[in-house]
Amino acid sequence: MKMQVLYVEKKEGVQGNPEIIAEKISREFKCKSDKIPPAYPCDNERLVFLIYEGYGKLDKRLISFSKDLSTARASNVALISLTSDGSPQLGELEGIFKGNGVNIAATKGIQVKKGLFGAAKVHDDQANEALEFAKKVVAEYFEHA
Repeated sequence: MKMQVLYVEKKEGVQGNPEIIAEKISREFKCKSDKIPPAYPCDNERLVFLIYEGYGKLDKRLISFSKDLSTARASNVALISLTSDGSPQLGELEGIFKGNGVNIAATKGIQVKKGLFGAAKVHDDQANEALEFAKKVVAEYFEHA
């Protein structure tokens, strides 16, 4: 299965919500999970999941990585954004991927409230919601998932 799960954390060195969801998905499909920028770049991947926080401006590392993602690196991306209202926050990503010829397979917003001291921890039901989304997308792109 040519698939990777990548995430970006606002705070370095702290396991945050994007990493929790990325690990859950990568364990389910036994594929590589890494933070953005990844230690090993994508190479001819059929599907790449990008998990990020969509509060305010998107992380610069995510934008930079997305600009570098071409069809030679990944054919399709699925985006999971963690937001206060549960809507998928694509921002400028949609235009970047279209410009690079990379197909946006699907998008999903997961509602994780953000307060004064940052976002609350992802609950099991929210992580499972992301996993169910991933299962649907993977079933669409891989016959024997």
